[in-house]
Amino acid sequence: MIVTGTSPTILWFRQDLRLADNPALQAALELGAPIVPVFIHDPEGPWSPGGAARWWLHRSLERLADRLAGV
Repeated sequence: MIVTGTSPTILWFRQDLRLADNPALQAALELGAPIVPVFIHDPEGPWSPGGAARWWLHRSLERLADRLAGV
């Protein structure tokens, strides 16, 4: 969706990558402005992800991107 003259809304995905029942996404959609989804990977965070966790995150972000493309 492209809305001329409207500032985009940044939607920050942190640890919750769901779209269903996501209040932040719903609020962003109601604004009617373009949405810029953001995920910041911090490998130095509170847990050090192993190979399985990195694989899961990669696949989950790919699926999120595919689903966002359809919103």
